[in-house]
Amino acid sequence: MEKEFHLLHGSSSFHKGIDVGAPEDTKLYAVCDGKITYVGFLGGGGYTITLTYDNMKITYCHVSPKFIVDVGDEIKKGEWIANVGPKNVYGVLRK
Repeated sequence: MEKEFHLLHGSSSFHKGIDVGAPEDTKLYAVCDGKITYVGFLGGGGYTITLTYDNMKITYCHVSPKFIVDVGDEIKKGEWIANVGPKNVYGVLRK
């Protein structure tokens, strides 16, 4: 069975996230105040950063592996937290 590629979201399988395309090295900014609770490689999400506020988690996937935040950092809304990572993931060129 082949995986379906969703043209609108750019995903190869269903997930609850919202995919927003951006050129490599585009700066990513925090959408809310919070604390960095994960920084690392997360399988299909590639290099990932998770920002947590109360019971809400915002996960930034496919970020640059040149992390500029660390677990435990307190972040303010609008703060620069990462750059978009490379488009080539697992040998598949993403457009």
